[in-house]
Amino acid sequence: MARSSGLCDEWYAEWSDDDTIDGCLERYVRGFDFSIKNDYPSIDFIRKNFRKDDLHRHNIYIDDQVSLDGDNGYYIFLGNCNATLAVDGLKAVTVYVRHNSEVNVTASNGAKVFVRYYDNSKGECIDDGWSVCKKYERKNNR
Repeated sequence: MARSSGLCDEWYAEWSDDDTIDGCLERYVRGFDFSIKNDYPSIDFIRKNFRKDDLHRHNIYIDDQVSLDGDNGYYIFLGNCNATLAVDGLKAVTVYVRHNSEVNVTASNGAKVFVRYYDNSKGECIDDGWSVCKKYERKNNR
């Protein structure tokens, strides 16, 4: 499916039939720009083929209602999430919000958070003035 969506030779060479779920999810995160551009894999495919425990281990949430304390790295919200993410302290976080999710993010005590909203997603970004919580509306930029 990825190859027919335009996956390049270099990335295609990394795939094999015996890949682990964790390996697939790591590639999904690393290639998130490809996922956005090609809507790959589809939200229905993710719902049918990945367990929430596996997704959560990689900070990927789908159709979840959660309140999280963020750590360094990334968070991805798909489907119909309703979430809050609080990032406190000297941390750097990138957040991707897709589909119909609503995710509100706060940054405090020096945190740097960059939130990208796609599709019909929405949310608020609030910082304490010393921290950064930057909101990017990417709804027409797949």
